[in-house]
Amino acid sequence: MFDFFKELFESSSEATAEISAEDKLHLAAAALLIEIAVSDEHFCEDELTALEKILNGKMGISQPKLDSIIEQARAEQGDATSIHQFTSLLNQHYSPIQKRDLVQYMWQIAYADGNLDKYEEYMVRKIADLVHLSHSDFILAKTRAKQEQ
Repeated sequence: MFDFFKELFESSSEATAEISAEDKLHLAAAALLIEIAVSDEHFCEDELTALEKILNGKMGISQPKLDSIIEQARAEQGDATSIHQFTSLLNQHYSPIQKRDLVQYMWQIAYADGNLDKYEEYMVRKIADLVHLSHSDFILAKTRAKQEQ
């Protein structure tokens, strides 16, 4: 799954060179959200709907980009090797509030199918640690996501 995103970050092709810094941040965040959606090995319609709503509505990713990100992620979901390149980028550019919002979005995806799987919870916790989210913000993000259910 992450091969697609890795190419976007590392490729020196002309098309990739034109990707804005904001697009790279969106792609990193999207990769982490997709990782939550597939972590329980059941990428259901409710999770897909939540993912699209978050990426398009809350993060402002356009529909054509959204479709290609999700399509590629679903095709390669078993190939994930590391999330550190994405968390590093977000650590460099995201504020604590943006990190909290991202973790809240992760919880929303994890809760989307009505079942919080232990692997989803593990991945949210792991990513929250990797982006250096405070425990109080972690709890706040989880609480807000539950309230939006």
